[in-house]
Amino acid sequence: MLALVGGTLVDGSGGTPLEDSIVLIRGERIERIGTVDTLSVPEDYERVSTEGLTVLPGLWDPHVHLLYNGHPDFAHWFAAYADRFEDVTIPASAEQMLLAGVTSARDLAAPTDDILAVRQRIESGELPGPTLYTAGAALQPTDATARPHMLAVSGAEDASAKVKALIEAGVDFVKILGAEGRPADEIRAIVDAAHAAGLKVAAHGRSDAEIRLGLAAGVDEFQHVGLESSEFPPDVVEAIAERVRSGPPLYWCPTVGMHLNADELAADREFLDDPRNFIGLPREIADDVRRAVANAEPAAPAPRVASVVQRKIDQLRELGVILVPGSDMGTFGVPAAEALWRDLEAWVRELGMEPMDAIRWATSGAAEYFGAATDYGTIVPGKYADIIAVQGNPLVHIDVLRDPRIVIKHGRRYK
Repeated sequence: MLALVGGTLVDGSGGTPLEDSIVLIRGERIERIGTVDTLSVPEDYERVSTEGLTVLPGLWDPHVHLLYNGHPDFAHWFAAYADRFEDVTIPASAEQMLLAGVTSARDLAAPTDDILAVRQRIESGELPGPTLYTAGAALQPTDATARPHMLAVSGAEDASAKVKALIEAGVDFVKILGAEGRPADEIRAIVDAAHAAGLKVAAHGRSDAEIRLGLAAGVDEFQHVGLESSEFPPDVVEAIAERVRSGPPLYWCPTVGMHLNADELAADREFLDDPRNFIGLPREIADDVRRAVANAEPAAPAPRVASVVQRKIDQLRELGVILVPGSDMGTFGVPAAEALWRDLEAWVRELGMEPMDAIRWATSGAAEYFGAATDYGTIVPGKYADIIAVQGNPLVHIDVLRDPRIVIKHGRRYK
């Protein structure tokens, strides 16, 4: 039983912050909320001071890749560590994310057995990590050789069978990538099989061709915004508008931080010296990542990148698309301990999102999208006690989310 005493509460709903708050936690759930003037702390509760801190719901990152730890050479990573994903790299990323204040996350491409085994170990309390939603292996409608976190499909019948196998294994979403140039019936078969089981389908939207195929097939959500053109062309705009008009709702996870922060991380590798980015990794793997990143020469984004991202986000907003947060954590330059706060910072500083909206978006908004709002997303009595506390005011300085002083998940304090 815990009592969080004295901090300013931003409860995730977008409402007025509550100063001098008290949050009582009993077991896994939030029991009562009040202030130091209105609510007494029972004697048998452990008092945790949040004076000088802002108390918030645990954050959600709906686009992560736990199997990676930021290594820029995927071919080397798979060759060297594929047999250590389940016992080393995925658990390490999960712990790093949790300690960074991310208490719920969605993994969008990992070897199915590995990620589901880690999900079960987190649920049982054996491993520290966020509540996980997962797509298992991503479906790759291409003739290219599939890596362990991908399933190559060939034809509509095979596509449908592989979706059914993923569903039987216990995935929460279905992910498509590499759809450009493939037959439309393959993509439609994936979507139909997933929808028949009540699962949503997320697909890459890096190119206009992928978006056209995905819209025609009825995918629920696109990932990323492509940089091949300065804006969505008229036919794609009209197709998106028609989908928004006729339904079902269309969601988009743009992962803008990986674009807008690339120049900074290309020039400044100081994050390689931050021990938070290597928690849980054996020395030899951590050193491998450090060497590879230090020797990599990522191209800083062209000056047009920010304007392209801004224009496409503006188009999506104008069309009524529902935006979903997500960092693409795990890929180069998007380390687990920094990914989400950097993505939210890009939304606030570069794209003009209000900090309160960013917080609500990455808490209650994400929980609503995942159908989990009954138990997650806001700090109210009865919900799971997924709570963080940060030094300073994120409604003024969003980047204070970078280093939470307190992290509680399901009533258990991890930091």
